Amino acid sequence: MSAVVLTSTSVAANAAPPAVGPSQDPASANGRYLVQYAPGTDVAAEAKALRSQGIGVGRTFAAAVKGAVVNATPAQAAALKRSARVTAVEPDAPVTISETQQQAPWGLDRIDQRSLPLSGTYTSASYGAGVSTYIVDTGVLASHTDFGGRVAAGWTAVADGRGSGDCNGHGTHVAGTVAGKTYGVAKAATVIPVRVLNCNGSGYNSDVIAGLDWIASNHAAGAPAVVNMSLGGSASSMVDSALQGVINDGVTAVVAAGNSAVDACGTSPARVPQALTIAASDSADRQASFSNFGSCVDLYAPGVAITSTWYTSTTASASMSGTSMASPHAAGAAAVLLSKSPGLTPAQVASTLTSAATAGAVTATSASTPNKLLFSDPASAPAPAPTPPADAAPVVTTRTPSDGATGVRRGSNITATFSEAVQGVGSGTFTLKNTATGATVTATVTRNGTTNQWILNPKYSLSSKTKYTAILTGGAAGIRDLAGNSLATTSWSFTTGAF
Repeated sequence: MSAVVLTSTSVAANAAPPAVGPSQDPASANGRYLVQYAPGTDVAAEAKALRSQGIGVGRTFAAAVKGAVVNATPAQAAALKRSARVTAVEPDAPVTISETQQQAPWGLDRIDQRSLPLSGTYTSASYGAGVSTYIVDTGVLASHTDFGGRVAAGWTAVADGRGSGDCNGHGTHVAGTVAGKTYGVAKAATVIPVRVLNCNGSGYNSDVIAGLDWIASNHAAGAPAVVNMSLGGSASSMVDSALQGVINDGVTAVVAAGNSAVDACGTSPARVPQALTIAASDSADRQASFSNFGSCVDLYAPGVAITSTWYTSTTASASMSGTSMASPHAAGAAAVLLSKSPGLTPAQVASTLTSAATAGAVTATSASTPNKLLFSDPASAPAPAPTPPADAAPVVTTRTPSDGATGVRRGSNITATFSEAVQGVGSGTFTLKNTATGATVTATVTRNGTTNQWILNPKYSLSSKTKYTAILTGGAAGIRDLAGNSLATTSWSFTTGAF
């Protein structure tokens, strides 16, 4: 059973039951499935029919997505998949949390300026007044003084009598970065807690979907709103569909890329194209070592050692790291934008923030990840690309095929794009090897016009279903920039398909 995790790194919390049904170990959840129905399906009628067949039915969903949670045998689940009214059946995967305490805050200071060093201040032309920010998380400590009475009534999927309050801390921390008066980007926005995880920071995909369904049911048409999801896990078509339903309702979605240092395109809801997916950077503008990456990422935002509100008292604070901390910076920026232009659609908000981001600011970025750092005032002048420091070493910004790719066509070229113009690239420094045998593939290496992209073109088609490793060799006699700064030797692997 694959797990979904909150994308931060916590202070221990008291145990509480999962959000749906009786307390159970994730391994025992094999009989619980999510059933997604086609648009227009009468979910209540479907649930009645399932019960008549002896299949247990839990929650049903009708706003963000048409669906239900069922307790079924594998055979019953397989039979459900064959129904013309069912579009997907998947296990109800567990949701968990993991965090560690860190040091001092700096994120707000970073996102209101184009380049380092930090100025020590944060300013904004607007602070999010009139915008609702839904925090899909562990709940929020509404009485915290940093929220100043701006926490509205929310909703909970957790049947432990605590309502939408927070007994873990993660949700309060995230909400503080979105809208706290001390730690928040949008200091006047309204916070609406949508609690989908218990005191241990655990629950199920069905809880997340139920929370999204509640948002779609309760969001007033045309009202400016943002939803932040600092959680994620393995690919789930039903989670993706539920989030898309919320976006279709006019709510801008901001999600964390994840903390597994893998391609975010393999996770939900980070892979949802219409959501803003946020990777994490540190105070030196480097990609955080834990951050997920890839073409599904839209922006980087501060996510290391971020101080924000905490759940242990009405004045408490704590410092945490994770893409969970990066995402609410962007959610706050979206709220700021919507407070100035409340008629913007989610697509327009996403486009404005990505267009206004500071290009090329982040170093040590992973393959295929857009190098765009969140800038919190998108109404200002367009972002200039920063000039790299004279002693900055070149890095690889994009490579194809991507690391870990499978089914790659045998006739493919291998490409690498660098952060700046480089020298020393050739058949001796850009090589391709059979991973198993170590044999070097005969190839030519050429530059793509006047760009910073270089292409390795194998002389013959690659072997089928074979793993290959591409290597870019740095050093004084290897690849280096025009000032002589060496590339750190970089490698990645992929596997060919049958053709």
